[in-house]
Amino acid sequence: MKMTVLWVAVFAIAGCTAHAQDYVNSQLPWHAALVDSQGQLLAWYKPDENLGFDKVLHLAWDYMEHQVKTDPRTGQKIYLINSTFDPRTGLGSYWQSNPASTFGQFVDSVVGWYAYSSDKEAVEVVRMMLDYQLAHGTTPSNWEWANVPFATGCGNDPQYGKCLQGAPRDFYGGIETDKLGELGMGYVLFYEMTGDKKYLTAGIQCADALAKHIRPGDEMHTPWPFRVNAQTGEVINGEEYGGMIVAPVRLFSELLRLKQGDGARYEASRQLAWDWIRKYPMHNDRWVGYFEDVPKRTDNVNQANPTMVAYYILTQPEPASVDPQWIGDVGHIIDWVRKHFGRGPYFGAWAIDEQGPPPEFYGCCSRAGLASDTSRWAAINALYFEETNDGRAHMDAFRSLSYATYFAADDGKIACCGLDYDDSTANANTYWFDDGFGDYIRNIMWALGAMPELAPKHEDHLLRSSSVVQMVQYGNRSLHYRTFGPIATEVLRLAYKPAAIEVGGKSISLRPDLKTQGYTITVLPGGDYVIRVQHTESGDVQITG
Repeated sequence: MKMTVLWVAVFAIAGCTAHAQDYVNSQLPWHAALVDSQGQLLAWYKPDENLGFDKVLHLAWDYMEHQVKTDPRTGQKIYLINSTFDPRTGLGSYWQSNPASTFGQFVDSVVGWYAYSSDKEAVEVVRMMLDYQLAHGTTPSNWEWANVPFATGCGNDPQYGKCLQGAPRDFYGGIETDKLGELGMGYVLFYEMTGDKKYLTAGIQCADALAKHIRPGDEMHTPWPFRVNAQTGEVINGEEYGGMIVAPVRLFSELLRLKQGDGARYEASRQLAWDWIRKYPMHNDRWVGYFEDVPKRTDNVNQANPTMVAYYILTQPEPASVDPQWIGDVGHIIDWVRKHFGRGPYFGAWAIDEQGPPPEFYGCCSRAGLASDTSRWAAINALYFEETNDGRAHMDAFRSLSYATYFAADDGKIACCGLDYDDSTANANTYWFDDGFGDYIRNIMWALGAMPELAPKHEDHLLRSSSVVQMVQYGNRSLHYRTFGPIATEVLRLAYKPAAIEVGGKSISLRPDLKTQGYTITVLPGGDYVIRVQHTESGDVQITG
Protein backbone atom coordinates (compact mmCIF):
# COMPACT_ATOMS: atom_id res chain seq x y z
CA MET A 1 0.00 0.00 0.00
CA LYS A 2 1.36 3.43 -0.92
CA MET A 3 2.39 5.51 2.07
CA THR A 4 0.91 9.02 1.97
CA VAL A 5 2.71 10.39 5.01
CA LEU A 6 4.83 13.32 3.85
CA TRP A 7 7.93 14.55 5.66
CA VAL A 8 7.98 18.28 5.27
CA ALA A 9 10.31 19.79 7.86
CA VAL A 10 13.32 17.54 8.20
CA PHE A 11 16.30 19.49 7.00
CA ALA A 12 17.82 22.50 8.72
CA ILE A 13 18.53 24.55 5.61
CA ALA A 14 18.43 27.96 7.22
CA GLY A 15 21.90 29.34 7.63
CA CYS A 16 23.45 27.14 4.94
CA THR A 17 27.03 28.02 4.18
CA ALA A 18 29.67 27.32 1.57
CA HIS A 19 33.37 27.39 2.32
CA ALA A 20 35.59 28.88 -0.37
CA GLN A 21 37.67 26.19 -2.12
CA ASP A 22 36.13 23.57 0.15
CA TYR A 23 34.81 21.03 -2.32
CA VAL A 24 32.61 18.09 -1.52
CA ASN A 25 35.71 16.02 -2.27
CA SER A 26 38.86 16.58 -4.29
CA GLN A 27 37.45 14.78 -7.33
CA LEU A 28 34.44 17.08 -7.84
CA PRO A 29 35.89 20.58 -8.26
CA TRP A 30 33.00 22.28 -10.07
CA HIS A 31 31.22 23.72 -7.02
CA ALA A 32 32.11 24.45 -3.42
CA ALA A 33 30.27 22.31 -0.90
CA LEU A 34 27.11 23.85 0.47
CA VAL A 35 26.05 22.53 3.86
CA ASP A 36 23.22 23.10 6.30
CA SER A 37 23.50 24.32 9.88
CA GLN A 38 24.47 20.79 10.97
CA GLY A 39 27.30 20.56 8.44
CA GLN A 40 25.36 18.16 6.21
CA LEU A 41 25.46 18.41 2.44
CA LEU A 42 22.93 20.31 0.35
CA ALA A 43 22.63 20.72 -3.41
CA TRP A 44 24.96 23.42 -4.68
CA TYR A 45 22.26 25.66 -6.18
CA LYS A 46 19.66 27.55 -4.08
CA PRO A 47 18.66 24.71 -1.77
CA ASP A 48 16.50 27.04 0.32
CA GLU A 49 14.19 27.26 -2.72
CA ASN A 50 14.52 23.55 -3.62
CA LEU A 51 16.08 24.54 -6.94
CA GLY A 52 19.20 22.38 -6.84
CA PHE A 53 17.72 19.30 -8.49
CA ASP A 54 15.69 21.37 -10.92
CA LYS A 55 18.87 23.24 -11.90
CA VAL A 56 20.83 20.17 -12.93
CA LEU A 57 17.84 18.80 -14.85
CA HIS A 58 17.72 21.99 -16.90
CA LEU A 59 21.48 21.97 -17.40
CA ALA A 60 21.43 18.38 -18.64
CA TRP A 61 18.60 18.82 -21.10
CA ASP A 62 19.97 22.12 -22.38
CA TYR A 63 23.25 20.37 -23.16
CA MET A 64 21.49 17.53 -24.97
CA GLU A 65 19.21 19.83 -26.94
CA HIS A 66 21.56 22.69 -27.85
CA GLN A 67 25.20 21.91 -27.16
CA VAL A 68 25.99 18.38 -28.36
CA LYS A 69 28.39 18.56 -31.29
CA THR A 70 27.86 17.16 -34.76
CA ASP A 71 30.60 14.81 -35.92
CA PRO A 72 32.33 16.48 -38.92
CA ARG A 73 32.99 13.16 -40.65
CA THR A 74 29.59 11.49 -40.40
CA GLY A 75 27.31 14.48 -39.89
CA GLN A 76 25.70 12.76 -36.89
CA LYS A 77 25.14 14.01 -33.36
CA ILE A 78 27.82 12.60 -31.09
CA TYR A 79 25.29 10.84 -28.86
CA LEU A 80 24.26 8.74 -31.87
CA ILE A 81 27.73 7.37 -32.58
CA ASN A 82 29.68 7.47 -29.32
CA SER A 83 29.13 6.79 -25.65
CA THR A 84 31.36 9.66 -24.48
CA PHE A 85 32.52 13.10 -25.51
CA ASP A 86 35.78 14.95 -25.02
CA PRO A 87 35.08 18.05 -22.88
CA ARG A 88 37.70 20.03 -24.84
CA THR A 89 36.30 19.37 -28.32
CA GLY A 90 32.84 17.97 -27.67
CA LEU A 91 33.60 15.13 -30.10
CA GLY A 92 33.39 11.40 -29.48
CA SER A 93 36.28 9.98 -27.49
CA TYR A 94 35.80 6.26 -26.85
CA TRP A 95 36.31 3.01 -28.73
CA GLN A 96 32.70 1.92 -28.30
CA SER A 97 29.18 3.30 -28.42
CA ASN A 98 26.42 1.84 -26.24
CA PRO A 99 23.20 3.02 -27.87
CA ALA A 100 20.61 0.48 -26.73
CA SER A 101 21.03 0.98 -22.98
CA THR A 102 21.63 4.72 -23.30
CA PHE A 103 18.60 5.34 -25.48
CA GLY A 104 16.39 3.21 -23.25
CA GLN A 105 17.47 5.30 -20.26
CA PHE A 106 16.72 8.49 -22.16
CA VAL A 107 13.15 7.35 -22.79
CA ASP A 108 12.65 6.93 -19.05
CA SER A 109 14.17 10.38 -18.62
CA VAL A 110 12.00 12.15 -21.16
CA VAL A 111 8.82 10.48 -19.91
CA GLY A 112 9.39 12.13 -16.54
CA TRP A 113 10.90 15.35 -17.82
CA TYR A 114 8.22 16.22 -20.38
CA ALA A 115 5.46 15.90 -17.78
CA TYR A 116 7.51 18.03 -15.40
CA SER A 117 8.49 20.73 -17.90
CA SER A 118 6.38 20.50 -21.11
CA ASP A 119 9.71 20.53 -22.99
CA LYS A 120 8.92 19.24 -26.50
CA GLU A 121 12.52 19.65 -27.70
CA ALA A 122 13.57 16.87 -25.36
CA VAL A 123 10.99 14.55 -26.90
CA GLU A 124 12.46 15.20 -30.35
CA VAL A 125 16.00 14.47 -29.15
CA VAL A 126 14.87 11.07 -27.92
CA ARG A 127 12.85 10.43 -31.07
CA MET A 128 16.04 10.98 -33.07
CA MET A 129 17.83 8.40 -30.94
CA LEU A 130 15.18 5.72 -31.38
CA ASP A 131 14.75 6.35 -35.10
CA TYR A 132 18.49 6.12 -35.59
CA GLN A 133 18.67 2.83 -33.71
CA LEU A 134 15.84 1.40 -35.81
CA ALA A 135 17.56 2.44 -39.03
CA HIS A 136 21.20 1.68 -38.18
CA GLY A 137 21.17 -0.76 -35.27
CA THR A 138 18.61 -3.52 -35.77
CA THR A 139 19.46 -7.13 -36.59
CA PRO A 140 18.29 -8.57 -39.93
CA SER A 141 14.92 -10.33 -40.02
CA ASN A 142 16.43 -13.67 -41.10
CA TRP A 143 18.81 -14.00 -38.13
CA GLU A 144 18.22 -16.26 -35.12
CA TRP A 145 17.76 -13.16 -32.97
CA ALA A 146 15.79 -11.18 -35.53
CA ASN A 147 14.71 -7.51 -35.58
CA VAL A 148 16.32 -6.64 -32.24
CA PRO A 149 18.71 -3.82 -31.27
CA PHE A 150 22.47 -4.08 -31.26
CA ALA A 151 23.89 -3.07 -27.90
CA THR A 152 27.11 -1.58 -29.29
CA GLY A 153 28.91 0.02 -32.17
CA CYS A 154 32.47 1.11 -32.69
CA GLY A 155 33.17 4.64 -31.57
CA ASN A 156 32.09 7.17 -34.22
CA ASP A 157 30.92 4.42 -36.60
CA PRO A 158 27.46 5.35 -37.95
CA GLN A 159 26.46 1.66 -38.19
CA TYR A 160 25.94 -0.39 -35.04
CA GLY A 161 26.71 -4.08 -34.50
CA LYS A 162 30.47 -4.21 -33.94
CA CYS A 163 32.85 -3.63 -31.03
CA LEU A 164 31.13 -5.97 -28.59
CA GLN A 165 33.38 -6.85 -25.65
CA GLY A 166 34.56 -10.48 -25.79
CA ALA A 167 34.63 -10.64 -29.59
CA PRO A 168 37.00 -9.17 -32.22
CA ARG A 169 36.17 -5.52 -32.73
CA ASP A 170 35.36 -6.02 -36.39
CA PHE A 171 32.96 -8.89 -35.67
CA TYR A 172 29.46 -7.92 -36.77
CA GLY A 173 26.43 -9.43 -35.08
CA GLY A 174 26.98 -9.57 -31.35
CA ILE A 175 24.19 -8.49 -28.99
CA GLU A 176 23.60 -8.30 -25.26
CA THR A 177 20.27 -9.89 -24.48
CA ASP A 178 19.36 -7.70 -21.50
CA LYS A 179 19.55 -4.62 -23.74
CA LEU A 180 16.56 -5.98 -25.67
CA GLY A 181 14.63 -5.53 -22.45
CA GLU A 182 16.00 -2.05 -21.80
CA LEU A 183 15.46 -0.59 -25.24
CA GLY A 184 12.35 -2.68 -25.85
CA MET A 185 10.82 -1.01 -22.81
CA GLY A 186 11.96 2.33 -24.19
CA TYR A 187 10.28 1.64 -27.52
CA VAL A 188 7.00 0.74 -25.81
CA LEU A 189 7.01 3.80 -23.54
CA PHE A 190 7.76 6.07 -26.49
CA TYR A 191 4.81 4.53 -28.33
CA GLU A 192 2.68 5.43 -25.33
CA MET A 193 4.02 8.98 -25.41
CA THR A 194 3.67 9.60 -29.15
CA GLY A 195 1.08 7.11 -30.38
CA ASP A 196 3.43 5.98 -33.17
CA LYS A 197 2.93 2.24 -33.53
CA LYS A 198 6.32 1.61 -35.12
CA TYR A 199 7.81 1.87 -31.64
CA LEU A 200 5.27 -0.59 -30.25
CA THR A 201 6.16 -2.99 -33.05
CA ALA A 202 9.86 -2.67 -32.22
CA GLY A 203 9.18 -3.34 -28.54
CA ILE A 204 7.08 -6.41 -29.35
CA GLN A 205 9.87 -7.75 -31.57
CA CYS A 206 12.26 -7.48 -28.62
CA ALA A 207 9.81 -9.31 -26.37
CA ASP A 208 9.16 -12.02 -28.98
CA ALA A 209 12.90 -12.72 -29.33
CA LEU A 210 13.35 -12.89 -25.58
CA ALA A 211 10.36 -15.20 -25.14
CA LYS A 212 11.63 -17.44 -27.93
CA HIS A 213 15.08 -17.89 -26.35
CA ILE A 214 14.36 -18.03 -22.62
CA ARG A 215 15.65 -20.94 -20.53
CA PRO A 216 15.10 -21.90 -16.88
CA GLY A 217 18.50 -20.71 -15.63
CA ASP A 218 20.38 -21.80 -12.53
CA GLU A 219 23.34 -20.66 -10.40
CA MET A 220 25.63 -20.70 -13.45
CA HIS A 221 23.16 -19.69 -16.18
CA THR A 222 20.95 -16.62 -16.38
CA PRO A 223 17.59 -17.04 -18.18
CA TRP A 224 19.34 -15.73 -21.28
CA PRO A 225 23.06 -15.86 -22.09
CA PHE A 226 24.57 -12.42 -21.69
CA ARG A 227 26.37 -12.00 -25.02
CA VAL A 228 25.37 -13.94 -28.12
CA ASN A 229 25.92 -14.04 -31.86
CA ALA A 230 22.55 -12.77 -33.04
CA GLN A 231 22.94 -14.41 -36.45
CA THR A 232 23.51 -17.96 -35.17
CA GLY A 233 22.41 -17.84 -31.53
CA GLU A 234 25.81 -19.06 -30.32
CA VAL A 235 27.02 -17.78 -26.95
CA ILE A 236 30.02 -15.45 -27.25
CA ASN A 237 33.09 -16.16 -25.11
CA GLY A 238 31.20 -18.45 -22.75
CA GLU A 239 29.04 -15.58 -21.43
CA GLU A 240 26.34 -17.88 -20.08
CA TYR A 241 25.73 -15.75 -16.98
CA GLY A 242 25.12 -12.04 -16.71
CA GLY A 243 22.99 -9.08 -17.58
CA MET A 244 20.17 -6.99 -16.17
CA ILE A 245 17.54 -9.74 -16.17
CA VAL A 246 14.92 -7.43 -14.70
CA ALA A 247 14.96 -5.35 -17.92
CA PRO A 248 13.14 -8.07 -19.92
CA VAL A 249 10.85 -8.63 -16.92
CA ARG A 250 9.93 -4.97 -17.02
CA LEU A 251 9.25 -5.16 -20.80
CA PHE A 252 7.05 -8.24 -20.48
CA SER A 253 5.12 -6.62 -17.63
CA GLU A 254 4.41 -3.48 -19.63
CA LEU A 255 3.22 -5.35 -22.72
CA LEU A 256 1.00 -7.52 -20.55
CA ARG A 257 -0.47 -4.39 -18.97
CA LEU A 258 -1.18 -3.01 -22.45
CA LYS A 259 -2.53 -6.36 -23.67
CA GLN A 260 -0.17 -6.24 -26.64
CA GLY A 261 1.78 -9.09 -28.23
CA ASP A 262 1.74 -12.76 -27.23
CA GLY A 263 0.37 -12.44 -23.73
CA ALA A 264 0.56 -16.11 -22.78
CA ARG A 265 4.24 -16.44 -23.78
CA TYR A 266 5.09 -13.12 -22.16
CA GLU A 267 3.50 -14.07 -18.85
CA ALA A 268 5.29 -17.43 -18.78
CA SER A 269 8.61 -15.77 -19.66
CA ARG A 270 8.14 -12.94 -17.17
CA GLN A 271 7.38 -15.37 -14.38
CA LEU A 272 10.30 -17.63 -15.24
CA ALA A 273 12.79 -14.75 -15.29
CA TRP A 274 11.37 -13.11 -12.17
CA ASP A 275 11.40 -16.38 -10.24
CA TRP A 276 15.04 -16.81 -11.21
CA ILE A 277 15.90 -13.35 -9.86
CA ARG A 278 14.19 -14.08 -6.56
CA LYS A 279 15.74 -17.53 -6.23
CA TYR A 280 19.34 -16.71 -7.12
CA PRO A 281 20.80 -13.16 -7.09
CA MET A 282 18.26 -11.89 -4.59
CA HIS A 283 19.79 -14.37 -2.15
CA ASN A 284 23.41 -14.80 -3.25
CA ASP A 285 24.05 -11.21 -4.45
CA ARG A 286 25.70 -12.44 -7.63
CA TRP A 287 24.69 -9.40 -9.66
CA VAL A 288 27.12 -9.89 -12.54
CA GLY A 289 27.33 -8.43 -16.02
CA TYR A 290 25.73 -5.35 -17.53
CA PHE A 291 28.27 -2.86 -18.90
CA GLU A 292 29.05 -3.20 -22.60
CA ASP A 293 32.77 -2.48 -22.38
CA VAL A 294 33.59 -4.73 -19.41
CA PRO A 295 35.30 -8.09 -20.09
CA LYS A 296 33.88 -11.33 -18.75
CA ARG A 297 34.56 -11.80 -15.06
CA THR A 298 32.10 -13.82 -13.07
CA ASP A 299 33.02 -12.30 -9.70
CA ASN A 300 32.74 -8.68 -10.85
CA VAL A 301 29.46 -7.60 -9.29
CA ASN A 302 27.69 -4.29 -9.92
CA GLN A 303 24.98 -2.19 -8.33
CA ALA A 304 22.96 -1.39 -11.48
CA ASN A 305 21.27 -4.80 -11.59
CA PRO A 306 20.01 -4.91 -7.98
CA THR A 307 18.89 -1.28 -7.87
CA MET A 308 16.80 -1.76 -11.01
CA VAL A 309 15.27 -4.86 -9.40
CA ALA A 310 14.38 -2.65 -6.44
CA TYR A 311 12.90 -0.07 -8.83
CA TYR A 312 10.73 -2.74 -10.46
CA ILE A 313 9.41 -3.90 -7.09
CA LEU A 314 8.78 -0.43 -5.71
CA THR A 315 6.91 0.82 -8.79
CA GLN A 316 4.32 -1.96 -8.73
CA PRO A 317 0.86 -0.87 -7.54
CA GLU A 318 1.36 -3.37 -4.71
CA PRO A 319 5.00 -4.44 -4.21
CA ALA A 320 3.88 -7.58 -2.37
CA SER A 321 2.20 -8.79 -5.56
CA VAL A 322 5.62 -9.53 -7.06
CA ASP A 323 7.61 -10.11 -3.86
CA PRO A 324 5.90 -10.99 -0.59
CA GLN A 325 9.19 -10.27 1.22
CA TRP A 326 9.75 -6.98 -0.60
CA ILE A 327 10.46 -4.87 2.50
CA GLY A 328 13.38 -7.06 3.53
CA ASP A 329 14.56 -7.70 -0.02
CA VAL A 330 14.65 -4.04 -1.03
CA GLY A 331 16.14 -3.07 2.31
CA HIS A 332 18.88 -5.65 1.76
CA ILE A 333 19.60 -4.28 -1.73
CA ILE A 334 19.91 -0.74 -0.37
CA ASP A 335 22.26 -1.85 2.39
CA TRP A 336 24.29 -4.22 0.19
CA VAL A 337 24.93 -1.51 -2.39
CA ARG A 338 25.98 1.00 0.26
CA LYS A 339 28.24 -1.50 2.00
CA HIS A 340 30.09 -2.61 -1.12
CA PHE A 341 30.00 0.47 -3.34
CA GLY A 342 29.52 3.34 -0.90
CA ARG A 343 32.22 6.01 -0.93
CA GLY A 344 32.44 8.56 1.84
CA PRO A 345 30.25 9.67 3.41
CA TYR A 346 30.98 13.23 2.30
CA PHE A 347 29.31 15.79 4.56
CA GLY A 348 26.83 13.07 5.50
CA ALA A 349 26.15 11.98 1.91
CA TRP A 350 26.97 8.58 0.46
CA ALA A 351 28.45 8.38 -3.02
CA ILE A 352 27.89 5.12 -4.89
CA ASP A 353 30.45 3.54 -7.20
CA GLU A 354 29.72 1.26 -10.14
CA GLN A 355 31.25 -2.21 -9.95
CA GLY A 356 34.10 -4.32 -8.66
CA PRO A 357 35.12 -7.80 -7.48
CA PRO A 358 35.27 -8.82 -3.81
CA PRO A 359 36.66 -8.60 -1.25
CA GLU A 360 37.46 -4.89 -1.51
CA PHE A 361 34.94 -4.05 -4.29
CA TYR A 362 37.16 -1.14 -5.32
CA GLY A 363 37.10 -1.81 -9.04
CA CYS A 364 35.47 0.99 -11.00
CA CYS A 365 35.25 3.82 -11.44
CA SER A 366 36.08 6.56 -8.96
CA ARG A 367 36.43 7.15 -5.27
CA ALA A 368 33.98 10.00 -5.82
CA GLY A 369 31.39 7.49 -7.03
CA LEU A 370 29.27 8.06 -10.12
CA ALA A 371 26.56 10.59 -10.89
CA SER A 372 24.20 7.93 -12.21
CA ASP A 373 24.76 5.31 -9.54
CA THR A 374 24.58 7.78 -6.67
CA SER A 375 21.36 9.34 -7.98
CA ARG A 376 19.81 5.90 -8.64
CA TRP A 377 20.59 4.72 -5.11
CA ALA A 378 19.06 7.95 -3.86
CA ALA A 379 15.94 7.35 -5.98
CA ILE A 380 15.54 3.82 -4.64
CA ASN A 381 15.80 5.17 -1.11
CA ALA A 382 13.16 7.78 -1.96
CA LEU A 383 10.78 5.15 -3.34
CA TYR A 384 11.44 2.90 -0.34
CA PHE A 385 10.65 5.76 2.01
CA GLU A 386 7.44 6.46 0.13
CA GLU A 387 6.30 2.87 0.70
CA THR A 388 7.61 2.30 4.24
CA ASN A 389 8.08 5.72 5.86
CA ASP A 390 11.64 4.63 6.71
CA GLY A 391 13.40 7.71 8.08
CA ARG A 392 16.92 6.53 7.22
CA ALA A 393 15.91 6.01 3.60
CA HIS A 394 14.46 9.52 3.52
CA MET A 395 17.69 11.03 4.79
CA ASP A 396 19.92 8.98 2.48
CA ALA A 397 17.76 9.87 -0.50
CA PHE A 398 18.06 13.58 0.18
CA ARG A 399 21.78 13.61 0.99
CA SER A 400 22.89 11.37 -1.90
CA LEU A 401 20.66 13.20 -4.38
CA SER A 402 22.24 16.44 -3.17
CA TYR A 403 25.70 14.92 -3.64
CA ALA A 404 24.80 13.88 -7.19
CA THR A 405 24.27 17.51 -8.18
CA TYR A 406 28.01 18.15 -7.70
CA PHE A 407 28.86 16.19 -10.86
CA ALA A 408 27.24 18.97 -12.92
CA ALA A 409 29.16 22.04 -14.08
CA ASP A 410 27.58 25.39 -14.91
CA ASP A 411 28.07 24.82 -18.65
CA GLY A 412 25.85 21.72 -18.68
CA LYS A 413 28.62 19.13 -18.84
CA ILE A 414 27.85 16.41 -16.32
CA ALA A 415 30.68 14.07 -15.41
CA CYS A 416 30.11 10.39 -14.95
CA CYS A 417 32.78 10.21 -12.24
CA GLY A 418 35.41 12.13 -10.38
CA LEU A 419 38.57 13.48 -11.93
CA ASP A 420 40.53 10.39 -10.92
CA TYR A 421 38.63 8.28 -13.46
CA ASP A 422 40.80 8.93 -16.52
CA ASP A 423 43.63 11.36 -15.91
CA SER A 424 45.71 9.78 -18.67
CA THR A 425 43.61 11.45 -21.36
CA ALA A 426 42.83 14.72 -19.63
CA ASN A 427 39.48 13.31 -18.51
CA ALA A 428 38.41 12.66 -22.10
CA ASN A 429 36.28 9.71 -20.98
CA THR A 430 34.73 11.34 -17.93
CA TYR A 431 31.66 12.48 -19.86
CA TRP A 432 29.26 9.67 -20.73
CA PHE A 433 25.82 10.19 -22.22
CA ASP A 434 24.33 7.45 -20.05
CA ASP A 435 26.00 8.03 -16.68
CA GLY A 436 25.98 11.82 -16.91
CA PHE A 437 22.69 12.37 -18.70
CA GLY A 438 20.22 9.57 -19.55
CA ASP A 439 20.41 7.58 -16.33
CA TYR A 440 21.17 10.61 -14.16
CA ILE A 441 18.10 12.54 -15.34
CA ARG A 442 15.63 9.70 -14.87
CA ASN A 443 16.89 8.98 -11.35
CA ILE A 444 16.32 12.55 -10.25
CA MET A 445 12.83 12.49 -11.77
CA TRP A 446 12.03 9.24 -9.97
CA ALA A 447 13.21 10.72 -6.66
CA LEU A 448 11.14 13.89 -7.02
CA GLY A 449 8.06 11.84 -7.80
CA ALA A 450 8.53 9.87 -4.59
CA MET A 451 9.48 12.88 -2.45
CA PRO A 452 7.58 15.90 -3.82
CA GLU A 453 8.79 18.02 -0.92
CA LEU A 454 12.11 18.21 -2.83
CA ALA A 455 10.54 19.77 -5.94
CA PRO A 456 10.93 23.55 -6.47
CA LYS A 457 9.05 25.77 -4.09
CA HIS A 458 6.32 28.06 -5.46
CA GLU A 459 6.34 26.40 -8.88
CA ASP A 460 3.95 24.01 -10.60
CA HIS A 461 5.16 20.59 -11.70
CA LEU A 462 3.59 17.25 -12.59
CA LEU A 463 6.11 15.00 -10.89
CA ARG A 464 4.91 11.50 -11.74
CA SER A 465 2.17 9.53 -13.42
CA SER A 466 1.52 5.80 -13.43
CA SER A 467 0.71 6.25 -17.12
CA VAL A 468 2.78 8.07 -19.73
CA VAL A 469 1.86 11.75 -20.10
CA GLN A 470 1.22 12.53 -23.77
CA MET A 471 0.37 16.22 -23.41
CA VAL A 472 0.86 18.82 -20.69
CA GLN A 473 0.10 22.55 -20.66
CA TYR A 474 0.99 24.80 -17.74
CA GLY A 475 -1.06 28.00 -17.39
CA ASN A 476 -1.63 30.75 -14.86
CA ARG A 477 -3.01 28.79 -11.90
CA SER A 478 -4.09 26.04 -14.25
CA LEU A 479 -2.76 22.77 -15.59
CA HIS A 480 -4.08 20.56 -18.38
CA TYR A 481 -2.63 17.16 -19.18
CA ARG A 482 -3.52 13.92 -20.90
CA THR A 483 -2.23 10.45 -20.11
CA PHE A 484 -1.94 7.47 -22.43
CA GLY A 485 -4.26 5.36 -20.32
CA PRO A 486 -7.56 6.44 -18.80
CA ILE A 487 -6.69 4.77 -15.49
CA ALA A 488 -3.75 6.41 -13.74
CA THR A 489 -2.53 8.21 -10.64
CA GLU A 490 -0.47 11.41 -10.66
CA VAL A 491 1.64 13.27 -8.11
CA LEU A 492 1.94 17.05 -8.50
CA ARG A 493 3.41 19.92 -6.57
CA LEU A 494 1.53 23.17 -7.13
CA ALA A 495 1.90 26.71 -5.83
CA TYR A 496 -1.89 27.06 -5.64
CA LYS A 497 -4.74 25.05 -4.13
CA PRO A 498 -6.98 23.59 -6.81
CA ALA A 499 -10.49 24.99 -6.90
CA ALA A 500 -11.63 22.25 -9.27
CA ILE A 501 -10.26 19.18 -11.00
CA GLU A 502 -12.03 17.71 -14.00
CA VAL A 503 -11.51 14.32 -15.61
CA GLY A 504 -12.91 14.01 -19.11
CA GLY A 505 -14.80 17.26 -18.55
CA LYS A 506 -16.47 16.04 -15.34
CA SER A 507 -15.58 17.27 -11.86
CA ILE A 508 -14.01 14.83 -9.42
CA SER A 509 -14.09 15.17 -5.66
CA LEU A 510 -11.58 15.95 -2.96
CA ARG A 511 -11.24 12.78 -0.88
CA PRO A 512 -9.37 11.58 2.22
CA ASP A 513 -7.73 8.80 0.15
CA LEU A 514 -7.56 7.49 -3.41
CA LYS A 515 -9.54 4.28 -3.04
CA THR A 516 -11.84 5.64 -5.75
CA GLN A 517 -11.58 8.31 -8.42
CA GLY A 518 -10.76 11.68 -6.88
CA TYR A 519 -7.88 13.70 -5.49
CA THR A 520 -6.13 14.46 -2.22
CA ILE A 521 -4.34 17.58 -1.02
CA THR A 522 -1.39 17.82 1.37
CA VAL A 523 -0.39 21.30 2.50
CA LEU A 524 3.35 22.02 2.56
CA PRO A 525 5.12 24.66 4.67
CA GLY A 526 5.22 27.95 2.80
CA GLY A 527 1.87 27.49 1.11
CA ASP A 528 2.54 24.92 -1.62
CA TYR A 529 0.43 21.82 -2.12
CA VAL A 530 1.05 18.19 -3.03
CA ILE A 531 -1.85 16.94 -5.13
CA ARG A 532 -2.50 13.29 -5.87
CA VAL A 533 -5.05 12.58 -8.58
CA GLN A 534 -6.61 9.24 -9.42
CA HIS A 535 -8.70 8.95 -12.56
CA THR A 536 -10.43 5.91 -13.97
CA GLU A 537 -12.72 7.22 -16.72
CA SER A 538 -10.49 9.40 -18.90
CA GLY A 539 -6.85 10.39 -19.30
CA ASP A 540 -7.80 14.06 -19.82
CA VAL A 541 -7.28 16.06 -16.61
CA GLN A 542 -7.86 19.79 -16.09
CA ILE A 543 -6.82 21.53 -12.87
CA THR A 544 -7.84 25.11 -12.07
CA GLY A 545 -6.97 27.21 -9.05
